[in-house]
Amino acid sequence: MDSSLPISDRIWHTSFSESPIGMAITDIQSGLYVEANEVYCNWLGRKREEVIGKTTIDLGIYSNLSDREMILSKLKSDGYLLNFEVPLVTKTGQTVTILFSGKIVENGKYLLSAGQNITAFKEKENLAIQLQKDLKISKELFENVFRLNPAAVSLSNAETGRYDDVNEAYCRLIGYDREEIIGKTSHELNIWITKLDRARLMAEVQKKGWSTGLEASVRMKSGEIRHVVSGNTLLKHDGRITLLAILIDITESKQNKEALEFAVKERTKELNRILEDLQKTQDQLILSEKMATLGQLVASVAHEINNPLAAISAFSEQLQNRMSDFGERLLEIRTCMEKYSEEEAQDIIQWISELFRVKPKTYSFSETRSIKKKLEALFDSSNVESAYDLADRIVDLGVSDFIFENTQYIEKLKNLPILSIILNELSALRNIESIRLAVERTSKIVYSLKNYGRMDRGSAKVSINLIDTIETVLTLYQNKMRSGIECIRLYNANPFIMGYPDELIQIWTNLIYNALQAMQFKGKLLIHVEETESNAEVSIQDNGPGIPIGIQKRIFEPFYSTKEKGEGTGLGLGIVKQSVEERHKGQIRFSSEPGKTVFTVILPKF
Repeated sequence: MDSSLPISDRIWHTSFSESPIGMAITDIQSGLYVEANEVYCNWLGRKREEVIGKTTIDLGIYSNLSDREMILSKLKSDGYLLNFEVPLVTKTGQTVTILFSGKIVENGKYLLSAGQNITAFKEKENLAIQLQKDLKISKELFENVFRLNPAAVSLSNAETGRYDDVNEAYCRLIGYDREEIIGKTSHELNIWITKLDRARLMAEVQKKGWSTGLEASVRMKSGEIRHVVSGNTLLKHDGRITLLAILIDITESKQNKEALEFAVKERTKELNRILEDLQKTQDQLILSEKMATLGQLVASVAHEINNPLAAISAFSEQLQNRMSDFGERLLEIRTCMEKYSEEEAQDIIQWISELFRVKPKTYSFSETRSIKKKLEALFDSSNVESAYDLADRIVDLGVSDFIFENTQYIEKLKNLPILSIILNELSALRNIESIRLAVERTSKIVYSLKNYGRMDRGSAKVSINLIDTIETVLTLYQNKMRSGIECIRLYNANPFIMGYPDELIQIWTNLIYNALQAMQFKGKLLIHVEETESNAEVSIQDNGPGIPIGIQKRIFEPFYSTKEKGEGTGLGLGIVKQSVEERHKGQIRFSSEPGKTVFTVILPKF
């Protein structure tokens, strides 16, 4: 700044250049920029020297020249302009929104411009408008789902119990007209068999805010008793707490369901007996290192088996529920297929057969949203009813690509419930596939546990697949590794050796579990398998803290342990060394440093 300027001029010049508000001075007659501060130039994405001496037209900053004409007209008529929103184009082509004010100064010689960048504010404002639109759509969607839901749905005052609204399915379930229900309570209509049913439901909902799977019995207007399963939640509606209840009639399937539950309970009892036998086996052999390790595994094995059993129980129950309305589905299918010629029917049946052979595909969250929108748009363009619901189900079933590849069938199937029936059957198929995977998972765990528990110390060696024995141990420790262990398998060979299966499993158990403990079950476990003509070599590496140099010479000594009391007997590595070197005539060695410990076992093949 020129120090020769008067004090007032220097203060004005500093205020202009350092202002947090964008400011510029333009010659009225020529339209050229005379001065612009840094903030103003930053709006345009340009340096000061690129702006001074240029006009707004030279710089092309107006995305709409009518904005410029309007500003000039207002300045000409009034001499000033306040808070005018104008979009300007930056050097890079981006658009920024400026809240612009201007005033003619120096007897009409110059235009003093000032403004603020409100781009971020406008984006938030536009987002708020979009959210309001989305909220309106959500409300309309809820109303449609409420009215068209095939399940019985009701809205009632959570405090008084009086019905605010019910759908047609609810009226059919209890046998009353809608006008007879609204404003009444379920007790006034004598719906519940006992007061305990509603009291139990409300207690559960008030405790958690929702409930699902509660079974109860309701009395129809005719006196007939129906059995239902309910889902309930509390929500704010019209300024007060409202109970949303969904009831599904399970009367016809209840007897079959009870039979299925009995079978599941019997299977569970049988599994519990197996687990009890395993526990007894552990108690009998607790003095040995192998059974001590088995004791560490029991909880994990039980957890691993219970997960697939729970899946089997849930999916089989869903399949049982599907069977209850099989006759109605057959009638629906017959009615639908009568609409087609013989040739069209055969074509549709072939398409359905191909659909059921499609391998389901999964997507990321962002991909799922995009595909659902495309499917919904496709159905809307073909005037297919319940477009959103169909799109959601198709993506969940993993067959969206097949639908996009066969869009000609949308026209053939629309306006009939056949597409929904097909998707329901496909969902049942997915449940069956899930049950099969759960059974395979359980079988693998039981097989691994059986291999681990075998105590065959026969004198004769047998041919053993070395990787199978390693995988047996990894399967049993899978639950312990799931939350924090990255297990890398580098199986560069698949060697068979002559050896003792139970002892090999014990060797890998000790080495792998020691590695997991060293890493505190958080880290990277690397298992490397190689072979030569005469030997097989297995390396087990962890990235734990390493074995201190002072104790490395003692780790194979019997009863020597660095673990906490109760975590080990000190026999593990001693048993490993004896089995490798004496029983299998092999070698074991290790190397250790902070961040890397490797145990290598070399076993002769013959």
